[in-house]
Amino acid sequence: MKIAICDDQMIIHTELKKHLENYAKKRNLIMIYNDYTNGLDLIGSQNEYDIIFMDHQMAEISGLETARQIRKKNIKTAIIFLTSFPDIVFDTFEVNAYRFLVKPIDEKKLESALDSFLADNDESNFILIKTDDSSKKININDIIYIEASDKYCHIRTNEGTVLFKKTLSEIEKMLPEDKFFRCHRTYLAGLRHIVSHTSTDILFDNKERALISRIKLTPFKKAFTDYIKRYNLRKGL
Repeated sequence: MKIAICDDQMIIHTELKKHLENYAKKRNLIMIYNDYTNGLDLIGSQNEYDIIFMDHQMAEISGLETARQIRKKNIKTAIIFLTSFPDIVFDTFEVNAYRFLVKPIDEKKLESALDSFLADNDESNFILIKTDDSSKKININDIIYIEASDKYCHIRTNEGTVLFKKTLSEIEKMLPEDKFFRCHRTYLAGLRHIVSHTSTDILFDNKERALISRIKLTPFKKAFTDYIKRYNLRKGL
């Protein structure tokens, strides 16, 4: 597993790597680390990482802006923010942050985030979609939203759009209900990719939108709040 640590305090690098090494021994993993003390060096790096641990507040360029720049060239890397300010969780939605951890780092909460990362990248977290000429394996975490189109639907992912020749209701049954919500008769939203919403539509981290029907608004708000607590606050705080 390739890991970048971007924090302007080297004591955080040392503490974090100690916890990561303990985790690697328990799970029989090999972890390779690169250290960065500012966001500009990380942005300029040609290295690709499975996970980036990102300090939220740094000199020269903030962690949030660093993440924005990284997302322009890398949409898959899991970014875990390190912060002393818990309310930043909502700011991190726009860069599709994987988790955030409050300093000083709690080893159990770090392990919980890493366990989730490994589970999310396990084979069981993929669905197989049959297309006209082949089959395509899609990680459910890459699905931003799905839009109905007559008897078929379009699956919008980080890498593009896939036509699935089945109905929205059929693919809805294939996906975990705690990570997706049917916000409209023509849209199934990936809760992970939501940046914000109004009473009529949802904004995703790829800048696209989906409609929310009036009767779905209240249950949507509950589902989204529950998702934030389950996958961000509970595991990050």
